[in-house]
This record gives sequence, C-alpha cells and structure tokens, in this order.
Amino acid sequence: MPLSAEMREFFDKVAKKNFSLACDVYHALATGEEITPSLRAKVQEALRLSR
Repeated sequence: MPLSAEMREFFDKVAKKNFSLACDVYHALATGEEITPSLRAKVQEALRLSR
C-alpha cells in the first residue's frame, strides 16, 4: 500500500516509539482487517504516540 507523505510521517513517529505497534496498525490498514476493540485500542495508542 503506497503511503502519502502524511501517513509516512505518522508511521515514522509511531515506529520510533513502538515499532511493533506501527507494524500491527499498518498491517490492519493494508489488509482491511475487521475493526475489533483491541485493534481500535492499538490505533488510539498509535495516534497518541504520533503527537
């Protein structure tokens, strides 16, 4: 999945703090994984880390 400049910056920030979390969120987005409470929590954590 090609990333926009904004998405690349987001994943770079998250990966610097928690690489595994960045991989999980990217994989979920790239594969269209079903939104579960645990995935929602991972996305929220990634958003928090990206600030």
